[in-house]
Amino acid sequence: MIRSFSFASGSAGKAGGKAPHVFVKLTDSDGGVGWGEGRPVPGWSPETLETVTSTLRGYLAPAVSGLSVTDRWGVHRAMQRAIGRGPSLGQPIARAALDMALHDLLAKRAGLSLRAFLGGDNQRNRMALSYTLTGHDRASIEGEMDEGQAGGFRHFNFKAAVAPETDVEVAETVKARIAPGGFVWADANQGFQLHNARRVASAFETIGVDVLEQPLPADQFGQMAALRASTNIPLAVDEASVGPADFFRYAARGLVDYLVIKVTRSGGIWPSLQQIAIAEAAGLPLLVSGLTDGFLTKIAVCQMALAYGFAGPAALNGSQFTDESALFPEKHAIEYVGSVHLSDAPGIGVEPDEGALRLLAAR
Repeated sequence: MIRSFSFASGSAGKAGGKAPHVFVKLTDSDGGVGWGEGRPVPGWSPETLETVTSTLRGYLAPAVSGLSVTDRWGVHRAMQRAIGRGPSLGQPIARAALDMALHDLLAKRAGLSLRAFLGGDNQRNRMALSYTLTGHDRASIEGEMDEGQAGGFRHFNFKAAVAPETDVEVAETVKARIAPGGFVWADANQGFQLHNARRVASAFETIGVDVLEQPLPADQFGQMAALRASTNIPLAVDEASVGPADFFRYAARGLVDYLVIKVTRSGGIWPSLQQIAIAEAAGLPLLVSGLTDGFLTKIAVCQMALAYGFAGPAALNGSQFTDESALFPEKHAIEYVGSVHLSDAPGIGVEPDEGALRLLAAR
């Protein structure tokens, strides 16, 4: 971790600490290889480093070994039999890592970039990123925005509900300093109670915040309906929308204005495609998000979103908080000036350096 990152429900790590990632290498019978990755962050997700690795090794890998690599539906059915579901999908980060590796492998076998494999056009190759602000006062936000704008960022997201008494000040500062056309994105990570959510939503609406994400606890569907009735600010859910059925429930009730794509939260690319179909049927636009995900995940998500014409803003902020230069030495040629620039290479388009993986691996 190169800087600390806290949010309402926990922390993604502190500067100088470690950021554990789990990598999956999938090999087919012809020797083709696909790579996937996931980052469990306790406090944001119920999954931990230990549960993701044990689920992959003990359940998901044995369940899919020997299946046809082209049968994505069958692979997910096999994972569902191995790890059942409760109200939402079980162990989505573990599933997402395997699913990502499968899609990387399939696109490589087809000789297509992942976005072309998913039905997109290689000419759509640039994703604008959103810069994550971590400060909770005017001076800190101004300094961070100066840094972000100097790096080419036009869109900014900030963490609400960490210091609720300063949320309005932060929103006012961001809105006053952002360039025309920039997107202002507030993410509360389940941090508000209903009365505070109403107060802040009303202020954000007046200020001109573009979206308020997950203002209430994920299991409080009724409270989300009450908030929707009391504000016109665009709303989105994150932790409350793990699988396609979750998002369908919110979209059908008219409680959300965006689908926030977060592949590791949703069990992978295949289930995320189902969520996108629901959003399109409901006439809802997309946003892209992550939680200090690794570079492999970032590029995979950009590939998927660009296949559906979404070019940003994407709150994929891993590069702000983690140093992966040993694993992805070519990263600087892909991510720069506040954007991701994709090549037409087959598959996801990037792979971790296996030598560096062996040196960094925990055993």
